[in-house]
Amino acid sequence: MSYGDRLMALGDAWALYQADPQKRRIAIGDGRRVDESQSDLSWGLDFLADQAQVAQGGAVQWVHSYPHHRPYIDYAAMRAALGWRWHLKHLGFGPTRLLGRYLYNLAYRPTPAPIKLKPEEERLAAEWSARPFVALEPFIKNGAPPSKQWPVERFAAVASALGKEIAVYQISAPDSPALEGVQQIRPRSFRESMAYLKAAKLYIGPEGGLHHAAAAVSTRAVVVYGGFTSPLITGYSFHTQLTGGATTACGTRYGLCPHCREHLDRITVDEVLAAARWQLAQPAVR
Repeated sequence: MSYGDRLMALGDAWALYQADPQKRRIAIGDGRRVDESQSDLSWGLDFLADQAQVAQGGAVQWVHSYPHHRPYIDYAAMRAALGWRWHLKHLGFGPTRLLGRYLYNLAYRPTPAPIKLKPEEERLAAEWSARPFVALEPFIKNGAPPSKQWPVERFAAVASALGKEIAVYQISAPDSPALEGVQQIRPRSFRESMAYLKAAKLYIGPEGGLHHAAAAVSTRAVVVYGGFTSPLITGYSFHTQLTGGATTACGTRYGLCPHCREHLDRITVDEVLAAARWQLAQPAVR
């Protein structure tokens, strides 16, 4: 489970818990086993059930989210689209590998995860919030579909132009390349990145884990989508989502999709700057 998937699962769990008059604990997994991937994000969330509590037979509700089974993916539609090729699953190929793309559950809507920062993370966020800044991530994660990557040189141009108005920091993994002339934040963990995001006035970056993290800590964002995923499925109301005019989300998993490339190319530096300036002028999210 990626951090983005975990944050969406936590948001789903929180929505389910809030809607339950009996306030039963929520388990995330396959209905039998709790998926404890990225369990560090669950710190302080006492509405969640762990495997021991499930084993005790207590009343729990399940969010069915685990590797190769995400609620925002329509696996039934993918199997139907495969037709006879679905029988090749005995070779060890899942529907995504066989079809080469995702088909989305268009009814899915995310809820911001109710993340709680640890005391040392809150102190870090408070320290950095005293210096107004924008956090910018120009890179998709390793192994992500290349159809999600907006040109890095355009991110650099955004950082250069916006940096004349407010401090801009690249927030990336320690092994990511640095944008020349851009100040750096290199979090030691994903949790630490959330502390920096909470302090930031704005996050700018691709659709992915950090945009879900920004939502979880109530930070405004400009999210570069293109045509890979629909913001209706993974977006949040207080973020700006840029699709380059895409009306369909093709979900191409492998290789660079011409459809996604076309719509990413339509997203200009000026469009991102305009969205960033608009978001910076809005009140803080409560």
